Amino acid sequence: MKLKYPAEAFALGIVLFSRNMKEAFAGGILVLLAVVFAEFLKNLFENWIPVWSLRLCVLIGTGAVTASAFLLGFTALGITVDNGTWLMTAVIGLLAGKTALFGNLEADYGNIFYESGILWGFWILLGILREFLTQGTVFGNLLLEEAPFFSQSFQGTAFGFLSAGLALAFANGILKKKSSGTQSLLLVIPVILFARPFEMVTFGGIIAFIWTVGVSVLLYISVQKILRFSNPGPYFRGLPLEMLSMSFIYLILSIY
Repeated sequence: MKLKYPAEAFALGIVLFSRNMKEAFAGGILVLLAVVFAEFLKNLFENWIPVWSLRLCVLIGTGAVTASAFLLGFTALGITVDNGTWLMTAVIGLLAGKTALFGNLEADYGNIFYESGILWGFWILLGILREFLTQGTVFGNLLLEEAPFFSQSFQGTAFGFLSAGLALAFANGILKKKSSGTQSLLLVIPVILFARPFEMVTFGGIIAFIWTVGVSVLLYISVQKILRFSNPGPYFRGLPLEMLSMSFIYLILSIY
């Protein structure tokens, strides 16, 4: 059975906004609203305008509305949204629009909310875990003052990818579905551009940028090809395993 939740949009949302419970709670709502808006927009216009125009309307409209919703929502909650983060929220909207256009949602809003709600729940749980392991707080409330395992590393992008992979796999396990037909490069490349795993101090400028992005993307593509011959559990196949792989790539490259 095909997924009724926007796997790529949720994965990108988890990578970006699972550092604490507040981000996870707000981010999940906004991603869910993005895909519902995209599906509604598609169904509203699909019998009235050409296919190429419909696709542009859904992608541009959902991207713009999602970016605006994140900016307003996060600002109201006191969460800082810089220019780079704001652009990444527009990418979340584009991925939600892609799911509405090329996925199998079929205006089944009940199942969209049900499946997305399960994934959102795991997103929140992993956000709570990352926040606690960083500074001993949950939703800003101090639970533990000091512990030897506290580390700012849990706030890094590598653990964002790890959270995305685990959340997707756990949700698929409950739903008894697989993440098939996804295109993980559509979210991996924007994340690499937004949060590069390492910096080339030797070269600097555009050469360092091209080298950093190029090496990261090539490594991911190489690992992705190898994963085709692996035999993980059925609910880890596809996007969840690819997110976990990208987590380890970030961890390894960050050493340099």
